[in-house]
Amino acid sequence: MSKFLRLLVACAACVACAAAAGLPLVPYPRQLTLQTGALHLGRTAVIAVLGGASADRFAARTLAGELSSTDNVAASIAASAKGAQIVLARADSPAGRGALRAAGLTLPAAAHDEGYALIVTPRRATVVAATSAGVFYGVQTLRQLLHPVAGSGAAAPAVRILDWPAFAHRGISVDISRGPVPTLTSMKRDIALLAEFKLNIYSLYLENTFEYQSLPLVGAFGGAITPAEARELVAFARNYHVQIVPDQESFGHLHLILQYERFQDLAEEPYGSVLTPTAPGSIPFITKMFTELVAVFPSPYLHIGADETFELGQGRTKALVDQRGGGQVYLDYIKQIDAALQPFHRRVLFWGDIAVKHPELLGQLPHDMIALPWVYSPEPSFDRYIQPFRAAGLETWVSPGVNNWSRIAADDNLALPNIKQFTADGLRLGATGVLNTTWMDDGESMFNYCWYGVTYGAAASWQPAVDDRQFADAYDWAFFRADGHHFSADIADLDAIHQLLHQATGADGEDWTTWLDPFSPRGQEYYAKAAPAAHQVRLLAEDVIADLAASRGLARRNAAVLDWTDFAARRFDFLGQKTLYTEYIGQLYQDMEQSAAATPPARGHIFSTFNRINGVNGLLQDLRDASSELMLRYHALWLAENRPYFLDNIAIRYHDELAYWQSQATRFSALADSYRRTGQLPPLIPPPPNQPKPVPASTP
Repeated sequence: MSKFLRLLVACAACVACAAAAGLPLVPYPRQLTLQTGALHLGRTAVIAVLGGASADRFAARTLAGELSSTDNVAASIAASAKGAQIVLARADSPAGRGALRAAGLTLPAAAHDEGYALIVTPRRATVVAATSAGVFYGVQTLRQLLHPVAGSGAAAPAVRILDWPAFAHRGISVDISRGPVPTLTSMKRDIALLAEFKLNIYSLYLENTFEYQSLPLVGAFGGAITPAEARELVAFARNYHVQIVPDQESFGHLHLILQYERFQDLAEEPYGSVLTPTAPGSIPFITKMFTELVAVFPSPYLHIGADETFELGQGRTKALVDQRGGGQVYLDYIKQIDAALQPFHRRVLFWGDIAVKHPELLGQLPHDMIALPWVYSPEPSFDRYIQPFRAAGLETWVSPGVNNWSRIAADDNLALPNIKQFTADGLRLGATGVLNTTWMDDGESMFNYCWYGVTYGAAASWQPAVDDRQFADAYDWAFFRADGHHFSADIADLDAIHQLLHQATGADGEDWTTWLDPFSPRGQEYYAKAAPAAHQVRLLAEDVIADLAASRGLARRNAAVLDWTDFAARRFDFLGQKTLYTEYIGQLYQDMEQSAAATPPARGHIFSTFNRINGVNGLLQDLRDASSELMLRYHALWLAENRPYFLDNIAIRYHDELAYWQSQATRFSALADSYRRTGQLPPLIPPPPNQPKPVPASTP
């Protein structure tokens, strides 16, 4: 018997709260009681789908697929419960009613739409739900309960679960407009995995990455989703009870469109980012986009964005804003957008960052609009972002963030408390949804860096409250079907690196810290601050690399995602290496300067030190080689997830880093040659441009 199963059997006599702590489930069920014993499946199993609903049969196929791939159990699907080890039944069927009655359970009204009961006995596992979504989510929990048993199939602890979501709308917003655009295959893989954690919304953040037939300038070449791809994605997601919600920016964040000359009459400022409300053509322009979006995305929701409209009142609308006020002009315009979209019979979502600054005006908004307040840093309370919309009678979804943007890896020190408190406050204040967010601000991040925060957000969207320890302990099993806690510990080490860097420099592991010229004034300042933490940063990063190499085989599923964790660790290691090497090179050069000033000069030592810095296996060569390896790895990871579009814009940073260290090798060769000819060492850090060179204190 596996260690996992022994633990569960040992807990079987405990009451729910005490025993439940040992179950690696994400999200964690609302009500769970362990019973005595366990269900054992042999090499074969029968899954009965009672009632014949195609959606329920699809849920059964996902379960059968995992039993085959993870548990080595060949499962067949039948229409009768006779001889079945697993039964999927609707709550209004005789089998469903009988299973609930035998277990002493009743599905409450709150569980009708997406809730379920899961009853596992030593004889059978039964999922009972009122809807196909409930059956699907019950199956996802059962998938996590089952564990392979060496040589004898799989087993699950006997348990009674009654479960339903805290929020009706549980989603993730994926930025596909500032860098990586996932392939259709990647998006399908992500949707299927997100659905395992009971998310039901996948929102695509669009600026210029949809191929509009009526606006041929808008779609980015190689990066725009076609209508055919959108239809295929919608059909795929429907099986997983996930709806695709398009988020087409319709007010701010439109520079990638407004850069074109053809659209200058729509821009608040020339080549800016904000549509001007005063242009008669702006509403027809927005309507054109959504006319095409509604043709392929049947979701009942349309997201118009409308955040960060900072240019409003700086250009064409200045007089109007001076007259009526920026808040009134802003709200009037999103009301116009909402009115223009009414013929589509969809509800309009909008980001709440601008509107919340004008609580006295929110009552003017149509009550069918849905506000999405967003804040991404931890705060003790988020009431001030949520309450104004609730007081105005608006439905509200809260939008925390995974803090991946412009960072080497997502920073869970910021993300998890932000998600936890924001969702808790939203639930208390009557919010009906959570739209967790990923962003790609500098283009360098990728979605596969984000799974820990995304999965945590899924838990926080379903559970009334998340126990952080339980989540961390469950993560390896729930996501990777891996025993132990290797991978959650690796994430914790990356988070510790963020914290070390923040304490030392005031910045966590942000991308720009990797690309600084270390011999520039700014680079010298940053790397000097980072130096005290760099040794520990490298040790932690190398621990992650080593642990992943040793434990990767434990992952029975989703092992490829570990490549992004590994790469993040390697980038942190390089950042620490660059910091330490920069400091060391400076020390060596200072030593050479002292040796050159000695009488007589220690020329042999100087040339030996030059060779240490710039010879075969020199410090500069180490940094060059590390840069080259990072570039190759990044390129491969990008193409494993995304379309080639935009890759060169990011790869050039790695190429430039490689070229920089090669140029430094060339420079140090020149410095050594200059010393050989003149006996003088030029300064390691050249004086700033247009600054006089320092005058020696004395001349020979």
